[in-house]
Amino acid sequence: MTDLATSVRLRWMVFLAAMLVAIGWSLATDHVWEDFYITFRSSKNLVAGHGLVFNVGDRLHTFTSPLGVLLPAAASWVTGGKSDLAAIWVFRLWGAAAFAGAAVLLAALARRLGYAGFATAALVAIVVLDPKSIDFSTNGMETGFLLLFIAYTLWAMFVCPGRRWLHLGLAWGALMWTRPDSFLYIGLLAAPAFFFNDPARSGLTRSQWFKLFLQAGLVCTLLYLPWLTWSWWYYGTPVPHTITAKSGDYMAAKSAWGVFKTFLDFPANVWYGATSLEGAFLPSYYQLGGWPAGVVTAVRWVALLVAFQWVLPLWRLEVRVASFAFCGMHVYLSYFPYFPFPWYLPGTALLAAVTLGGIIAQLLAWGASGGAWGRGLRLVVVVLAVAGIGAESWLTWQMRREMALEQIYSATGTRRKAGEWLKEHARPGDTVFMEPLGHIGYFSGLKTYDYPGLSSREMVDAIHALGIDSGYLAEFLCPDWLVLRPHEQPKMHASVYRLFGEGHTYQLAHEINNLPAVQQLDVYGRKYIEFDSDLQIYQRQTPRRYRLDPTVQSPYAGLGLPVFEMEGRQLFQVHAAGIMSFRVPAKLKHFRIGYAMPEGTYRGPTVTDGVKFVVIWMEGRKSQRWLDRTLDPVAHPADRGIQYFDADLPPHGDGATLILMTLPGATDAMDWSCWGLPEVR
Repeated sequence: MTDLATSVRLRWMVFLAAMLVAIGWSLATDHVWEDFYITFRSSKNLVAGHGLVFNVGDRLHTFTSPLGVLLPAAASWVTGGKSDLAAIWVFRLWGAAAFAGAAVLLAALARRLGYAGFATAALVAIVVLDPKSIDFSTNGMETGFLLLFIAYTLWAMFVCPGRRWLHLGLAWGALMWTRPDSFLYIGLLAAPAFFFNDPARSGLTRSQWFKLFLQAGLVCTLLYLPWLTWSWWYYGTPVPHTITAKSGDYMAAKSAWGVFKTFLDFPANVWYGATSLEGAFLPSYYQLGGWPAGVVTAVRWVALLVAFQWVLPLWRLEVRVASFAFCGMHVYLSYFPYFPFPWYLPGTALLAAVTLGGIIAQLLAWGASGGAWGRGLRLVVVVLAVAGIGAESWLTWQMRREMALEQIYSATGTRRKAGEWLKEHARPGDTVFMEPLGHIGYFSGLKTYDYPGLSSREMVDAIHALGIDSGYLAEFLCPDWLVLRPHEQPKMHASVYRLFGEGHTYQLAHEINNLPAVQQLDVYGRKYIEFDSDLQIYQRQTPRRYRLDPTVQSPYAGLGLPVFEMEGRQLFQVHAAGIMSFRVPAKLKHFRIGYAMPEGTYRGPTVTDGVKFVVIWMEGRKSQRWLDRTLDPVAHPADRGIQYFDADLPPHGDGATLILMTLPGATDAMDWSCWGLPEVR
């Protein structure tokens, strides 16, 4: 009875300590993550009766985590839908409780596995003091629940006293509800438990593991199937649009060899910052700079060691399983996503804690059986563990300062203010183009063209057709507003000069600049705060050239394009680089259009060095380049005069588009590229 009371008291102590850390962080930082507002816009629409959608009437799956959108909706409903702040704090408390629950399960796991008190405390401390785990468990993300269900999975696998299959299936199902890519955690934990099995440690044979995983898999499937079925019916696909947007054509280049090579290259590439390994221990977006190089180097050593402990048979089963899963997740995060975003990493930090905690426990057990060498080993282990936890605590304290200031100067100080300014000045039906979607999208309430298209199928389709050049994307989509960081505008200007040059498609309407104040801050990680501390808002000044109607008599009317007469026909100038598009109704079977360089481009003191004319057929995410021809009338007289693009159209619906592009040569001098009137039937 005394042991039971002690166990209950220990669990409550761990729970309350973790809750205190999490709530203390929130009170000190008031940090709300950018992506929370992406999902919360859908959450609020659900509570308001508009459906689980980002834009009312548009069934697009703009969030990744089912729990990450449904629980904020529940928090908003509980608070009457009147106060976003109240809903955020309710969700924070739930996330903090989940975070604390993960710590309790890990403490129970350690005690049931016979860890010494110090090793148990070290394991819990490594998890509870991880800065990203604290932050993402309380800043509006679903991370606390992810950590809880990973810990539940480990508890069910190794120490569950009864109905292990049911608990494991519930843990797996809950992981899938938290993040659909959690099948990676499930597989990477199950595989090493099966192949590295130690019956004396697990109490199971391989055949029993197989049966356990099969039963748990059925429970997981039954638990996750309702969401999978509903989302497939509601959105037309079970794959979240966020995954579609982030993968794009980038995923087409991936291969099994690439995965294996990433693993083989870990020992070398970690020193060049070409892996996600050290990110498990370092603050969010440490890659932007501002953190001590010595700390980064030390963390890389630790991460590399943790990633390969599974190859050593001397370690206990739980250590090898956690190390293998840590390594496997970082192979995935280093190879597949185009950037190892920090919210992916707390789960791997928990696996690292289990690995390190298990090693500490085993070394202390070895030391207990020796004489002087044993006492020396135990002393070294305790000193290294305390030093490591101290270093982690320092990083956590510094990231707390960084995130508190980021909330003041960037999240609230620029991104939220940009959204509120747009809400006040934009017209109903306006669209806005930007990369940081969360605050701007939520507080503006506008239709958004975000990069890479988390909220916009139009952006994803455009990227498939045109690539990732922001200038081309803005020229094609023709948003009413652009919200840009100062370094983004010159790149877009260089791609499509007319965006900010002659004709001034977009003019600066407002700027929110906290950069001078941020540059005076004495804080580690200041580069991250600087990144969004200056935002420029541009307003469109010219008519849209997006999805013109080729069936009308004057499709270019109102665009203000210069007109040339050639061979008895009218040609309309779209200076390279330039983009226009025609919607193609399902009834159209044929499309013909002329293109040319006027005589003035190749006769005179200044001449063109050629222009590439491109025609792209686009239907949804399917695109095909039908014309790719460079006209150089100076060097090739045959390129003078009107050329023609003439094509029979494939069977299509009303959503098809023909994109007309003109791209300059080495210079854009005299690149007066022209298109004629389309002829359709």
